Amino acid sequence: MRVNLLFGFLGSGKTTLVRHILAERAQQQRLAVIVNEFGEVGIDGAIIEGRNIDVVELTSGCLCCTLKGSLLNAIEELHEVSGVDRVVVEATGVAQPEDMLETLADPDFRSNVDIGPLVTVVNAPKFSRLLDGLGDFYSAQIANADVLLLNKIDLATPAELESVREQVQQLNPKATVLFTEQCEADLGFLLDGDESALLGRPLPAAHGHADDAHGHDHGHTTHPPVESFVLEANGNAERSEVERFFAELPDNVWRAKGFMLIDGKPALVQFASGQLDITVSDVQHKQQMVFIGSGLDRDAVEARFASVRRGKEHASTARSQ
Repeated sequence: MRVNLLFGFLGSGKTTLVRHILAERAQQQRLAVIVNEFGEVGIDGAIIEGRNIDVVELTSGCLCCTLKGSLLNAIEELHEVSGVDRVVVEATGVAQPEDMLETLADPDFRSNVDIGPLVTVVNAPKFSRLLDGLGDFYSAQIANADVLLLNKIDLATPAELESVREQVQQLNPKATVLFTEQCEADLGFLLDGDESALLGRPLPAAHGHADDAHGHDHGHTTHPPVESFVLEANGNAERSEVERFFAELPDNVWRAKGFMLIDGKPALVQFASGQLDITVSDVQHKQQMVFIGSGLDRDAVEARFASVRRGKEHASTARSQ
């Protein structure tokens, strides 16, 4: 069985890449996805569900620290019970590759599993801003990758893209760098590499300080302090009000995602690093939004969001007063 690890900061495009993988590979082999989300509610799992595959959601923690044991157990069960040929692990945006690779380095586990290539998705137009704000944590996701997808190239100029390419190659001169829009790339290369790729990727030796046999973390993690909360999103919101709400969010809200009813239609709402994407949803999911960041003022966000989700009825009432 092969395990493919996908990294990338919040909003880089990992879930979009997973959807491409499922669309192309789900009919060719027994495939499963493990989705790790920091928040209490799994939105990414809802986005990719309904594709006749195994989707395992691991929430309220990070695979590189508090959920290490859960990750190993999930992979082993998918292999031994479900007979899965390939597991795609979509790590939370704050996961550290080194810590997760250490988790997977157990010799007994590795005897039945091939790892990699390790793919990191980079939000190209936001790269410099994220690197300045997150520092070593962010650069570690770049430095440990076998393949770097410089994604969202349609939102950056050629000069900006060349600058990002130079910076990531300085951080990781050995990685293959690919420019992508909507994570469109050769999946054969991303998932299996070629003859020169790291199919035999050496993994770090396991160290006793990381966690014990039961996956209990002992404080070994380097990702930044992250917090999240979930807000109910019921109501029929106006698109203009939704756009205004997200445009006014403070910079410490790194990511928001969920489902809302906007102008009378179910919609998937995704916000990352100042960019908002609203997509009409074919399925009516539970209306909730997850907000992720550092030093969040929940009360302020919740108060503003409550007025937005009351929608057209609230707006018309306010205008008549």
